[in-house]
Amino acid sequence: MSLGTNLKLAAPYASLQAAIFLTLGIYLPFWPLWLESRGLTSTDIAILLACAAWLRILATPLFGYAADRWRHGVYLPQLLAGGAFCVFGLFHFLHGFWALLAAQLVAICLFHPLIPLSDSRSMKAVRTYGLDYGRIRLWGSFTFILASSAGGWLIARSSPDSIVLLIMLGLGLAGLAACWLPSGRWEARGVERAALRSLIADRTFLGFIVAAALLQSSHAVYYGFGSIYWRSIDFDEVTIGALWALGVIAEIAFFACGAYFLRRLGIRGLLILAGLAGLVRWSLTPLAFSPEIMGLLQCLHAFTYAAAHLGAMHFIAGHAPAALAASAQTLYAALTGGLAMGGMLFLAGPLYSEFQGHAYFFMGLLSTLGAIAAIALPSANDHKEAP
Repeated sequence: MSLGTNLKLAAPYASLQAAIFLTLGIYLPFWPLWLESRGLTSTDIAILLACAAWLRILATPLFGYAADRWRHGVYLPQLLAGGAFCVFGLFHFLHGFWALLAAQLVAICLFHPLIPLSDSRSMKAVRTYGLDYGRIRLWGSFTFILASSAGGWLIARSSPDSIVLLIMLGLGLAGLAACWLPSGRWEARGVERAALRSLIADRTFLGFIVAAALLQSSHAVYYGFGSIYWRSIDFDEVTIGALWALGVIAEIAFFACGAYFLRRLGIRGLLILAGLAGLVRWSLTPLAFSPEIMGLLQCLHAFTYAAAHLGAMHFIAGHAPAALAASAQTLYAALTGGLAMGGMLFLAGPLYSEFQGHAYFFMGLLSTLGAIAAIALPSANDHKEAP
């Protein structure tokens, strides 16, 4: 297959990833600021965001099951993006905690399933056309940086309502990109409940979920208190922003050459690499007090996050039946990104309050346990050949 054909086939999937992470690049850093502009207190905002995060743990697998079972499930990404677009449009007219909470719950339950559903569609294309998932996914990371930096510049020069407009722009682009996805080969097949129960009870799949949950949740202190910790050791705002950007740039670089690592290490090897890199990264973070050393540790984000994510995507694609692809992806997202990460973020607060930067040592322990769980996975289906 020629390079031009590969690019043409990958473009719809890369565009959907880019649009989704463009939206996330505005939502994650700036949405609390918009809520604050509506008069919500810090406690109100925390409750609102927490309720939405926990509810999506239930909603995300339900939408994945619908994508596999519903005969028109192929159109679910368009419907979810369109629904989220409309709900975020309502925020312009809403005031008061309860109205905003109700809209937040609906909006997040519609938006967040787009992420695993887009991964599911991308991995189907990887299997069918021999595309490189890493080079599809890197466009999401690229637009996240673009949105969080350029978006911050635009928001600083306009009103808080521009945050809602930028989120709606991202969702509109996601809906258009979803319409661009090929639909002819993606007819949803009926999924028997027994097949789904069999997947959930599969010891290999459960072992993988445990390993992935440990590896991803080891980032909890970093995500929740990384900037606060860096400020406490006298890093200025410019340095802190550069460190965050460096981590995402390292992630992009790994995705660009992810097929090489997959061929050399295999799926299980990527997960083990992520755990070992996490042990090094989180154990040394409390001991590094210069921006240069911290920058080197930030480069390990390529392995602690990107290698774990790439390994997870290929494990699910190779292990879950094709008829359960969306169900498996959304179940993975709910359990690792929702339940495990949410629970560890909840614990990260007391850990950081008690131990400050030394809380990272606990994250190193999680990475080590994740590597051990990955080693325990059977290697029979751990093919090293990238598509």
